[in-house]
Amino acid sequence: MKARTALSVSQLPGLEYALNPYSGCSHACIYCYAQDVLRMDDGREWGSFAQAKVGLPNILAKELKRKEKGMIGLGTVTDPYQVSEERSKNTRYCLEQIARKKWPVCVQTKSDLVKRDIDVLARIEGAEVGITITTLDEELASELEPGAPTPAMRLEALRELVQAGIRTWVFIGPIIPTMNDSEEGLAELLVEIANIGVGEIQYDRLRLKPVLVKRMRAHLGERMNEIERLSNDTTWFRNVSSFIDKHCEDLDIVPKKAF
Repeated sequence: MKARTALSVSQLPGLEYALNPYSGCSHACIYCYAQDVLRMDDGREWGSFAQAKVGLPNILAKELKRKEKGMIGLGTVTDPYQVSEERSKNTRYCLEQIARKKWPVCVQTKSDLVKRDIDVLARIEGAEVGITITTLDEELASELEPGAPTPAMRLEALRELVQAGIRTWVFIGPIIPTMNDSEEGLAELLVEIANIGVGEIQYDRLRLKPVLVKRMRAHLGERMNEIERLSNDTTWFRNVSSFIDKHCEDLDIVPKKAF
């Protein structure tokens, strides 16, 4: 897939621009909203394709020269560290351009491959990395995110990023009713995060969208009925939020709702 543009205006808080080096995603997360955002419901199974945007680093270099400087969100729609990134290095080449032009960047990923680029990230003033961890339960993670690196691999990436002095945070989300919303599971995850030395988390609930619901129902069957019911119940998420916020206070972690 040939790239035509690199940076787009971001609607997410704290980000001026969005940069997505790949189209599609091999992580195959059953809760992914990307197809809804991109209006991409073409019959292909989500997770079966991930294409690097050819020529993107060169286009990015030109745009960085003429656009007003601002925070770049790297991987706002699909993960910037696909399996093929190890070979293509599309994301790494983009980071190198960002480092040369001295722009800030916020990377969000589920992949431990981000460790490879610590040397580049360390050269970028204002660089930060958010790693998504939905659960520490390996079996549940394989059901929710069958193509993504394991939670243990992501924790190790966090550890190395913190040791390298790079600002790092964890995104816990989406929190899905009856699946990864137990107080025991959330508490265990927050303790692990605190022990590594990460001082900030962001979290969000499952946000139901048409293509997402169709995909989840195909994977989960009738279990999706209760998930949908509770996802629309404001009391459910209020209780989850209260627990997370209180536990974060005890662990000296700053909690932020994603939206």
